[in-house]
Amino acid sequence: MSCCTCSRAGLSAAPPSAQVRPEESKNLVTIEHEPLIGETPQRALDSWLTPTPLFYVRNHFSVPEIRCDDWRLQIDGLVFNSAEMSLADIKQLPRVAMPVTMECAGNNRGDLDPPTPGNQFQNGAVSNAYWAGARLMDVLTRAEMKPGAREVLFEGGDMGSPEPGKPETPYLRSLPIDVAMHPDTLLVYEMNGKGLPDEHGHPLRLIVPGWYGMASVKWLKRLTVLDCEFEGYFQTYKYVMDDGSGRAAPLTSIGIKSLIGSPRDGADLELGDVCVNGLAWSGQERIARVDVSADGGKTWREAEIVGPSERYAWQQWHHTWTPDRPGEYTLMSRAVDARGSVQPMKSRWNRLGYMVNGVKPVKVSVSTSH
Repeated sequence: MSCCTCSRAGLSAAPPSAQVRPEESKNLVTIEHEPLIGETPQRALDSWLTPTPLFYVRNHFSVPEIRCDDWRLQIDGLVFNSAEMSLADIKQLPRVAMPVTMECAGNNRGDLDPPTPGNQFQNGAVSNAYWAGARLMDVLTRAEMKPGAREVLFEGGDMGSPEPGKPETPYLRSLPIDVAMHPDTLLVYEMNGKGLPDEHGHPLRLIVPGWYGMASVKWLKRLTVLDCEFEGYFQTYKYVMDDGSGRAAPLTSIGIKSLIGSPRDGADLELGDVCVNGLAWSGQERIARVDVSADGGKTWREAEIVGPSERYAWQQWHHTWTPDRPGEYTLMSRAVDARGSVQPMKSRWNRLGYMVNGVKPVKVSVSTSH
């Protein structure tokens, strides 16, 4: 029996359709209204491409109002050619399009024990979209960086107080020069074949494939080349792995991870063949294998990899499981990437609740058919 309901189609030059029915267009699982924070619903995690209205949203401040006619991207700092570029100028550069899975660093924070502060995300602060724009390296090459350049600082158009008592600041993050100059680091103006929606960074945002979402600054207004390491609030106080040892490390690449999309946790199943399917991803590496357990991790069987296989996009998989008797079962999935990295059985607890990528059990009940 084949239980696959996943698309086996490869990618074409144009992005797959991301349209959904009107009644599904506002079905994010809302975490906060102001600023807007919402998860992709579990039912949409069965799809390789996340429809734009269901792509998770994580904003730190209110969505800014930006007029394209007035908007300019300023490039300055340690460069020979400071400049301002309009959206039309950026669209004159060679266009690059690619699918990229983005995950919030706090995805699955609600699974940690003991709990940590912050948005209590479940599975849905991760989504996959087809992005298009210009290479950041093309903009930096035109600006001609001076010797001694170490980082590029990105300033978003959103602004606010990061916590009570702190002064207002724009959202600021930096990247090392080698990451900024990587040919896959993009300044994007399209998402799933259309212009960026306001909540996803219109008119221009950064996309850093393989890194957690905090690096992909929205509503870009300025790029500044630095000769030092940036030490802003969202760089050194937040988005670091702090286990209490005093050696906090900055978050960069997404940790290897998988999830079971179906069956759902708590499902009641009839005895017989059961389709277990889900998704797996791993920062900058393709997924090589996914194993599935139906006995809480005592034994494992290899799942079938299906659907598109792209460097920065998550991988669909499925497995036909046939329970031999009624009862309670604990299903698990565990991913292995092309470099040989294996998804950990347990997440590494940390004070801020980031990089929660441990194997997540799904408990189901099996009964005889009626």
